[in-house]
Amino acid sequence: MNYLAFFSLSLLLSAALTPLVKLFAVKTGYVVQPRTDRWHKKPTPLLGGIAMFLAFAVCYLLAFGLHGQTLPIFIGGFLIFLLGLLDDLRRLPPQVKLIGQITVAALMVSLGVVIKIIPYPVIAIPVTFLWIVGLTNSFNLLDNMDGLSAGTAAICALSLFIFSWSTGDMPVALVSIVLAGSCIGFLFYNFNPATIFMGDCGSMFLGCTLAATAIAGTVRHASGLFAAVFIPLFILGIPIFDTVFVTFFRKLRGQPISQGGKDHISHRLVTMGLSERRAVIILYSISALFGLGALFYNLINPLALAVCFILLFIGLFYFGVFLGQSDLKFKQKLLAASYRSALSSLLPGMQKFIELFIDLILIVSAYFSSYLIRYEGVMTRTHMAQFVETLPIVIVVKIIVFAYFGLYQTIWKHVGVRDFINILKGVVVSSIVIMTAILMYARFQYFSRAVFVVDALLALFLISGARFSLRILKEYLGSLPSTSRKVLIAGAGDGGELALREIRNNPALKYHIVGFIDDDPFKRNRRIHGVSVLGGVEEIAQISKQTGAEEVIIAMRSASEETLQRIAELCERSSLAWETFFPGEKMTH
Repeated sequence: MNYLAFFSLSLLLSAALTPLVKLFAVKTGYVVQPRTDRWHKKPTPLLGGIAMFLAFAVCYLLAFGLHGQTLPIFIGGFLIFLLGLLDDLRRLPPQVKLIGQITVAALMVSLGVVIKIIPYPVIAIPVTFLWIVGLTNSFNLLDNMDGLSAGTAAICALSLFIFSWSTGDMPVALVSIVLAGSCIGFLFYNFNPATIFMGDCGSMFLGCTLAATAIAGTVRHASGLFAAVFIPLFILGIPIFDTVFVTFFRKLRGQPISQGGKDHISHRLVTMGLSERRAVIILYSISALFGLGALFYNLINPLALAVCFILLFIGLFYFGVFLGQSDLKFKQKLLAASYRSALSSLLPGMQKFIELFIDLILIVSAYFSSYLIRYEGVMTRTHMAQFVETLPIVIVVKIIVFAYFGLYQTIWKHVGVRDFINILKGVVVSSIVIMTAILMYARFQYFSRAVFVVDALLALFLISGARFSLRILKEYLGSLPSTSRKVLIAGAGDGGELALREIRNNPALKYHIVGFIDDDPFKRNRRIHGVSVLGGVEEIAQISKQTGAEEVIIAMRSASEETLQRIAELCERSSLAWETFFPGEKMTH
């Protein structure tokens, strides 16, 4: 099969048809107006999904006609496209749209689209329903920012193509590459700034088609749990994650799940200072990272790959926690009363449980990975028996030692050097206790000491990485350029460092630090928490022009009155606002 030819044809058809659909939408009045609960700021034509579907349909019919193992995918995609188009034209009630989705899913199941890994039809069929309907709505919800849904669908389709092609499933590979081409052709007009939206006819078509293709693409591997279950989850990770995230926080606020809003992960990234383009590209990157599993499935030990993806999902979980922190602060006007009372009693205990559960996963992952590394990915029956036999000791000892060193009393977003030292103590002490126990139990007969050394290093990396993840995200995303005022800090000493931390920890100040100024020549071109020392005090005017700074914060704890007065005069000559900062006091002018 000439995949490149069909990919190119699909892309070109989509790119050529989209302007025609755009003209039709404008002429017939199908234009979305800006709304307070939506993200776009200007009237934008709808119905772009028509171009994507037509490009896909033409290429599919040229390749397969109306026969072949992938026909149920095409039929389901066509019917869900019609349902979405009807919703775009007539605005169907949510219940009617859901019934329509379930009906289409039922037809696809009756035509053979069923998750084969589950041997019992009474379980497999309902799970397949949930998968198809869930993914259809996931892409529908994901269509909330220019280019996000179409670009993510293209990445998912390319990942499915690579996986199917590498496993010899040529029909599914062709369906995937054609779908990717139709998405990319549409992206020429839909990426920021979008000149046309796909509408429900596009987002529902993409979700349903990808859901069915993911099932079909792993049917050859029904005997392989990892390929049949985890590969689809990895490839479609971002839409699933966004759906879970939005559903959880809308329920938390007592808001209907079907009600639109600016609470998706893409919106959260923008409110933290990212541009819309950068937010979408970051989500593309995360989606591609998960999709790379399709590339490595046949190249890497599946057990090692499973451990890697477990760690990726944990990272995605912390990413979600970071993005949702504003909702978890119990803002009275945002949360429903029933949820407030429930969360007030449940959340502290739930947080401890989650910390212990994640540590449990990380401990098992580190210990299992140490065996894989030591024995180069080959787990014999003897090695597996050793692992299973000693795992309870490893878990119990590490959890108890970690608790003794206070690892479960730390607020993760404020972790520092002292906390890392406590983690190091916990890992070292627990490893010594475990090795001593095994020495007394089996005199290390048939056990490799290198396993426990590697385990200690991996545990240190994973446990500390998990605890520093929220702080790293806060430091990176919390200091991104936004609409905040750009400021310089005068003083690159302890006072300046404290001022920087205060500003980063207090978003209400709405400051973006663009650099330090300090007369000490040894500090020039050095960095403090990623912020550069740009020059001396006499260069304030020049530096402010280069950086676009509007204000100077004077944070020199030991400076004389004359020095402070000189800096203030230089600021006033350069038309810069200024204020002073001293630890323990509010910033004052």
